[in-house]
Amino acid sequence: MTTKKPNAFGGAVKKLSDFQKQKTAVLEGERIIKVNPDEVECKPQIRGKDNPGFTQESLIELGDDIEQNGQAEAAVLRPHPNPGSGFKYLMVAGERRLRSCALKGLLLEAVVRDLTDAQAKRIQRSENVQREGLLQIEIALSLKADKEELGTLQAVAAEWKKSISWVAERLSYLDAIEAGGATRTAVQNGITADVSVVNDLARLERLDPAAAANVVQRAEADPDLNVRNEVRTELKTTKALRIGGGKAKPKTPGKATELDLLKEQVALLTEQVNTLKSEKVYLSEELEKARQQIADQWKPAE
Repeated sequence: MTTKKPNAFGGAVKKLSDFQKQKTAVLEGERIIKVNPDEVECKPQIRGKDNPGFTQESLIELGDDIEQNGQAEAAVLRPHPNPGSGFKYLMVAGERRLRSCALKGLLLEAVVRDLTDAQAKRIQRSENVQREGLLQIEIALSLKADKEELGTLQAVAAEWKKSISWVAERLSYLDAIEAGGATRTAVQNGITADVSVVNDLARLERLDPAAAANVVQRAEADPDLNVRNEVRTELKTTKALRIGGGKAKPKTPGKATELDLLKEQVALLTEQVNTLKSEKVYLSEELEKARQQIADQWKPAE
């Protein structure tokens, strides 16, 4: 079912419920309390480079929803480390919920945890990666809807004023997440929402599911792990060992055979070639339009 919803990117957005309805886990012994927003200090939160934060309109929309339906997800607070600050709590995760409740004069539902600065940073990073992932999914879903309506990648690229490769990369991102497995887990659990990293992880998973799962497990255990480098290094190594001239890994039940891997590489290269062909068609059409415009404007000297 497609929900028509105006958004900053155009097109319709089809929600993925398991990403939209992520909940803050309430740990054993914790309870959700109601807090006056004025008691919470909210310092600038960690955001990814592509995370625009939120608009006043979105805060009002969320506040209306909380007022009508209740707060679906508890915020995370920590006792304020500075008693003289004038605040009782320090925000860890849930800035948008806090500001929406403040706008509507509502109490904020939250759990309070004794956290170190490093622990608080980890929670913030995970939440903001999840939000960025949701943003990227919504963009990809809008692109998919436009592709179904407009028919071609070049038409979608023209509509969005982006390159065909930009569109194709985000559609591949959506396919990777919808396929499930370690790639979906990486986005869902706040490990990475980077489009190119997710697509590389999906390629690795197609070649060697165990290797992809291992990268995700290590990233979950170590939040400071450079996921981009780990994925690309593992992908390069896997290609070299399984397809190149290196030693082949022992065949394991459930893993792809060398022929399957070669087919996978052919499919990937074919996809790249088709994208380049589409881009060539698109650029040729644009060049012809530009030539025609120049011809129409040009007048011979009398």
